[in-house]
Amino acid sequence: MGNTSNKDQWAARERMLFIERLAWWKGVVNRGDLRAVFGISAAQASADLQGYQEMNPMALTYNVRAKRYEAHERMSCVMHEPRLEEAVRLFLGVDNPLMGMAGRIQSAATVDFIRPLAREASRPVQRNVFLALDQRRRLRVKYGSVKSGTLSFREIAPHALAHDGQRWHARAWCFKNERFQDFVLSRIEIADWPGDIFNVPVDEEWEKTEVIELVPNSQLSEEQRGTIMLDYGMQQGKLRVEVRSAMKEYYLAHWRVAGPDRPAHLEIL
Repeated sequence: MGNTSNKDQWAARERMLFIERLAWWKGVVNRGDLRAVFGISAAQASADLQGYQEMNPMALTYNVRAKRYEAHERMSCVMHEPRLEEAVRLFLGVDNPLMGMAGRIQSAATVDFIRPLAREASRPVQRNVFLALDQRRRLRVKYGSVKSGTLSFREIAPHALAHDGQRWHARAWCFKNERFQDFVLSRIEIADWPGDIFNVPVDEEWEKTEVIELVPNSQLSEEQRGTIMLDYGMQQGKLRVEVRSAMKEYYLAHWRVAGPDRPAHLEIL
């Protein structure tokens, strides 16, 4: 039989966390919100609100006329680290716990996302690449190369997966070129069932990490560089990041570091 006390504690914590999220992002919270979402009594809702006030005494004040708790502008969170993605998911999206309560939800038209173009390999390709990686086996694939413009069979031995922010790559030993290469999964048309076990040599570029320092592009104006510093959260005018050597070019492209055919927000110091 389960531990009822632990379940009650977990449920109480979820209600407290809901109070904190609602107060932080919506600015107001009342007993009706808790009752609608958790199906609890008015007395329990009042107790939860009182409990949160005791936990975080500088967060809420009670508006007697409006009969609701209002968040202080200098409120700080004590149960979690709030992120904008949380607010979008909980209060502007399909996960909104207050969906259907009159006047409490904005239109979904207030949020939009750039959705990446579909760049996925077929399910059999994904499976066989993963199996070959997991079991350290050779894999015969039919791969399309943009550089050569050809679609040909080659044998590889995947040992790692990498995502560049838009698509998956398999980091693998290429038997044809006798070196490690990145193979874009969505460019693999066919992947056979994994073959013999192969002991992949050490991929030094994958194992090695390096620290790069990024600064605003020197071609920008002083005002533009100041904006870039703010945008990227730079300290003392630069940003230090640690990356895998094998992933460096993907990071630079994703972060809009100046380079051939890349926007020039940043540059390497």
